[in-house]
Amino acid sequence: MYLWVNLASGLKAQITTCMDELYQRLDRAERQIPQIANKIARRDLLKMVRTVDQAMLAADQASVECRRLHRETLRYQALVQQAQELVTNLEQHLTFAALLNG
Repeated sequence: MYLWVNLASGLKAQITTCMDELYQRLDRAERQIPQIANKIARRDLLKMVRTVDQAMLAADQASVECRRLHRETLRYQALVQQAQELVTNLEQHLTFAALLNG
C-alpha cells in the first residue's frame, strides 16, 4: 500500500511540476508582449497566447484525470506535448518580433 501511495504522490508531483513550468514560460512570454512596438505583431502574439491558453486548459483538465487514475494517459501526454510546442512557437515569434523592431 505504501509503495502505491508513494508512486501516486510522485506522479502527482511530476504532473504539477510539468504544468507549473509551462505556466511560467507562458507568463514570461505574456509579460514581453507589451514591449513589442509593432501593433500588428503584438495583436498576432496575443492571438497566439489565446491558443496556448486553450491548450493549457485542455492539458490541465487531462492532468486531473491522470491524478484520479494515478497514471499518465496518452491524451494527457499528447496535450502536454502540444502545449509545449505552442509555447516554444510563441517564444520564437516573440524573439523574432523583438529583433525586427530592434
